[in-house]
Amino acid sequence: MDTEVIRKRKSIRTYREQEIPEQTLNKVKNFLQGDTGLFEVPVTFTILNAKKEGVTSPVIIGADTFIAGKCRKQKNAEVSFGYAFEKFVLYATSLGLGTVWLAATIDRKAFEKAIHLEDDEVMPAVTPLGFAAAKRSIRESMMRKGLKSDSRLPFEELFFHDDFQKPLSVATAGIWELPLEMVRLAPSATNKQPWRAVVGKNKVYFYEKKTKGYAKESTGDIQKVDLGIALCHFEIAAKESGLKGRFIQADPGISVAGDTEYIATYVLEV
Repeated sequence: MDTEVIRKRKSIRTYREQEIPEQTLNKVKNFLQGDTGLFEVPVTFTILNAKKEGVTSPVIIGADTFIAGKCRKQKNAEVSFGYAFEKFVLYATSLGLGTVWLAATIDRKAFEKAIHLEDDEVMPAVTPLGFAAAKRSIRESMMRKGLKSDSRLPFEELFFHDDFQKPLSVATAGIWELPLEMVRLAPSATNKQPWRAVVGKNKVYFYEKKTKGYAKESTGDIQKVDLGIALCHFEIAAKESGLKGRFIQADPGISVAGDTEYIATYVLEV
């Protein structure tokens, strides 16, 4: 995957009634078997046939295939899930397939039954999988408009230098410009864009800016899932930029607001 795929990917809710070729579906299966999460939290994926399994979403038209993921409830579960699931979403995009992250607008009980979800597991989200229809439905167009799906917060409101008192501009971002821009473009639940990042010396610290009501027993903290998506985008762009690094967890102790939580650090190998 590369940043071109990140820029190309759109949320698709209206699909052509067309079967996914077996060869393509096999590629999907193979990818899902090797898709791994972060911080040693494995994620398990299941391919579901909507008609056979009885799984549905009121906002999806025309898709017969869904992908559901689950992981055990533990520290970093949601971050790992978001990281791994977005890797798959981008891979599906590279195959010409449409996807959309779904958490609230699904028959959750039907999905959880279909993937045999255990009491100590969580299924934060699912996605349909198929070919985008030539035209969006009126309902989908209204949803995108309502969610302001194509808008993003300015660079300076999301990213900072050394601490949260010094906004980082595109002009001063240096080697981090592309990775952070790919974070800025990431999808998030109701487009809240909860990621924040502070750039230090050879390190980038990631934080979750919380919105009340997004942490639930049924889904876990869905905004931590969003942070996993952001970390996935950052890593892809960093590699494309020729940067070598890894994610660790070591809170730098930067002063934060009460609604902001440290998530992870990208450490550059120098």
